[in-house]
Amino acid sequence: MLDAELAAFIESPVMQIVGTADAARRPGIARGVGAWRTNDRDTVDLVLSAWQWPETIANIEANGRIAVTFSRPSDYVTYQIKGTATLRPADDGEIERSAGYMVAIVSALMRNGLLPEIIAPWLTARDAVVATIRISSVYVQTPGAQAGTKRASIGR
Repeated sequence: MLDAELAAFIESPVMQIVGTADAARRPGIARGVGAWRTNDRDTVDLVLSAWQWPETIANIEANGRIAVTFSRPSDYVTYQIKGTATLRPADDGEIERSAGYMVAIVSALMRNGLLPEIIAPWLTARDAVVATIRISSVYVQTPGAQAGTKRASIGR
């Protein structure tokens, strides 16, 4: 599912937009603050702030459905993963890894002209949790002819 190239992309300083929905299918949105492929090629760990995104956390707890869009700010190369997630508290190593991601994404966004004070409200690991996402499909979302095409899926 996630080959080395896509795993490296997800782990790089890319914007991480998280989509969920509640039981009435009302959408929820959040920002991730660090993601990486686990030892299983079909699983990604994503750090979220339960403090900043309580509705997203509630949606994941209620139904597990999640879609995460990863977009590189310099050229808008974009992929989306969809699947189901479970939550657990982040450990110290994951919080440290998240902090490294936040430094890298702030730097990448500043190179595109965004001021740190505009970026800062998007990024916090306060009350950090890890969403372990079991991937069901991956889509190319880069603007252009391939946008919306399925890169991979797993039959479950």
